Amino acid sequence: MKKLLLLVLVFGIGFSSYSQKHVLRSMKAPNTELQLEKAPHNNGSALTGETPTAKTEMLNGRAVTFVPMGQSGNAYGYYGNPRTYVWADPNLNSVVFTHRMTGGVEVEGNSRLSYDVSTDGGASWTTNVQVYTPTAPGPQYPEAAGRYPQGLINNPEGNTNPDMAYYSYLGASIINTNGIWGGYVYGSNVLTETDPPNPTQTLLETGGGYMRLIPDALTVTPQGVSWYIEPSTDYTSGASEYTGEVIVGRGEIVDGEIVYEESLLEFLQPLDAFNDTKIAFGPDGLTGYMVFMSDVVSNPTPYTSYHPILLKTTDGGDSWGDPIDVQFGGVDGIESIKYYWSDEIIESIDFYGPGFNRDEVYYNMGFSVDIIVDNQGNPHITGLITIGTDEGWFPGEGTMATWHLFSNDGGTTWDADALYDNLFFDGDIGAITQYNRPYASSTVNGHYLFFSWLDTDLEGAEANTNPNIFVTGYDAEDHTYNASGVQNVTELSLYWFSAFFGSMSQYVFAELEVEDQIWNCEIPFVFTEYTVPGDDTQEMNFYYIDGYKLPMPVGVDTHEGLANFAVSQNNPNPAVNNTSILVTSENAGVIELTVSNILGQVIHHESVNNSALAHTFNVDVSNLDSGVYFYTIEIGNKAVTKKMIVK
Repeated sequence: MKKLLLLVLVFGIGFSSYSQKHVLRSMKAPNTELQLEKAPHNNGSALTGETPTAKTEMLNGRAVTFVPMGQSGNAYGYYGNPRTYVWADPNLNSVVFTHRMTGGVEVEGNSRLSYDVSTDGGASWTTNVQVYTPTAPGPQYPEAAGRYPQGLINNPEGNTNPDMAYYSYLGASIINTNGIWGGYVYGSNVLTETDPPNPTQTLLETGGGYMRLIPDALTVTPQGVSWYIEPSTDYTSGASEYTGEVIVGRGEIVDGEIVYEESLLEFLQPLDAFNDTKIAFGPDGLTGYMVFMSDVVSNPTPYTSYHPILLKTTDGGDSWGDPIDVQFGGVDGIESIKYYWSDEIIESIDFYGPGFNRDEVYYNMGFSVDIIVDNQGNPHITGLITIGTDEGWFPGEGTMATWHLFSNDGGTTWDADALYDNLFFDGDIGAITQYNRPYASSTVNGHYLFFSWLDTDLEGAEANTNPNIFVTGYDAEDHTYNASGVQNVTELSLYWFSAFFGSMSQYVFAELEVEDQIWNCEIPFVFTEYTVPGDDTQEMNFYYIDGYKLPMPVGVDTHEGLANFAVSQNNPNPAVNNTSILVTSENAGVIELTVSNILGQVIHHESVNNSALAHTFNVDVSNLDSGVYFYTIEIGNKAVTKKMIVK
C-alpha cells in the first residue's frame, strides 16, 4: 500500500528526480456532472446484495460502528456536488440522511425521495421515510422526477426535543422546462413522524428569470433559517449558460411547513462559468458567506483560474456585500500556495520550464469546494488546488493538494494551508466519476473545524476508484491542527478502499472530558456500498460511521492580546537561510521558542533567560524543507503562536 502522506505542509519532498508527464486538462467541470441514468427497468424493489448488518470494529483505539441505513435504486443522485446529504443536529442528538428510493418504474420508481433519521446520535435508524413522489407517469421519466436531493433538520432555537423539530428537503426535478431539467422540489415533515410520514411537497418550475438546474448549496442557521442558492443557468441548449443572476431562497418553518421566499441577485456577468456553489453562516446566524467557483472570464484575476469568489452578509442575509476574490497567484497571491511546489515540479511542466517566475504561475481550484464559518465570523474554504496555465490545469500526483483557505479578518486578506498531497483527482466507477468531495464542518459554536476529502492510496491503483475518507481538525481560535494530523477514517476497516462518495455533516457532535481538558468531537460520515461492484445502475446501500472521534484539546491561551509580551513576525518572511524573531516583555524570565510543523512535530527548540526585557532569536532554517511552519513563544503560562514560511 502506498504510504499515507502525513507531512501535509512540508514543501520540497524530494522531487529532484521527478519525471511524471503532466497532462493539461480543462478547468471547467464536465457536463457529465448533470448526466442522467437510463430510464429505470421494472426490476422490483428488492436489493441485489445481501441485507446489510451493523459491524463494529476497533480503529485506532476507537470503537467504530458501520451502521446500515436506507437504500437507493442506483448511485445517481449521490455522486455530485451537493453538500447537505447528511446533517447532524447536536442539540437534538439527531442525524438525517437524504437519498432517492429503490425499485420499480414510473411514479413508484427511484424518482421518489426519502430520508433516514436517527435520534440517538447515529446508533440506530428509521430508514426510507418517503417524503416526495413525482406528480404523474411520464414517457421516459416520471413527471417532476426527483433528483439530487439534499436534506437537513430545521430546529427551533433552544429546542432539544426531536419531536418538536422538522426535517426538510430540497432537490432538482425533471420537468423539461430548462432542457430536460427545470424544477426544484422541496417540502418538510415532522422529524420523528415516520410511521406514517405526513410531508409537504412543493414544485417550482423554470420561468420568470428563474432558470433552475441542480441546486448544490443548502444550509440552515442555528436560528432555524434555511438558505439555498444556485446560479440561474440556461440549459435549454444542453450546455450551461449563466444568466448573470443567482437564485436565492430563504426559508422558515411556518405552521409546520417549510416556506421559501425567492429572489434574484445580480452577480458577475452573463456567460461567466461556474463549477460549484456553497453557502454557510456563523453561529450567530448573522454573518454568512456565499462562495462561487468561477474563472470570471468577464474580469479575470491575475494568474488565478477557477477560484472562490465570496459574497458576505453581516445582517442575516438582508443584504450582501461586493464580490471578494480569493487570488492564488500573481504578485498579490497567497505566498504559501505560490511556494508550495518545488522548482523541479514547476520546471517539469513544459509551459513553464527553467527560469520561470513564481509570480507568473497559474493556479486552479476545482471542481468542488466547501465552506464553513467560525465563531469569529471568518470564512474557511476547502478544496483541491493545482498548478495551471491560462488554458488549463494539471490535476495529477505531485501537482495538486487539498487546501484550507482562510481569512482571519472577515474576508479582507487570505492565507492557506496545504492539508494533503492527493494521489488521484478522479476515477470512473461504472459511468460515474469519483472526485475528491471536499467537505468542511464545525462544532455548533464554531470553535473547532474539520475538513474531509476522498483519495485512493492503494498500492498499484491507477485512479480514485477505491476511496478512503480522510479528515483533519483545526482550532479556529488557536490556529492549530489536531496533533494526530490527517486521519484515514476507513483504514484497516471492512470498508478500507471502498468508502464510495463519502460525505460529512456540516455540524459534528462534541463532548468535553473535563479531567483531561479534551473535546471529543464525533464526526458524522456517510458513504455508499455497491451491491454489484462497479455497477452504478444497481441498488445502493448507505452506511453511517458511528463513533469516529477526533480529540481536540482545550489548549493553552495563545491569544497575543492576553499575553504580557509581544512577538514580532519573523524577518525575513519567507525565510531563506536565517530568520529573526524579536520578543519584548514587561517582566524578566525564561523565554521558550518552539518551531513545529502543522502536525505539531517539534523541529527546533531553544530557551533563554531574559533579563533585558527584549531578546532576538536568530533561527537557522537552512536545514528545513520549504514550507509553512509555526513558532511559539512561551513565557510562564502564556504563549503566542505565529506562522512563518521557509523558502
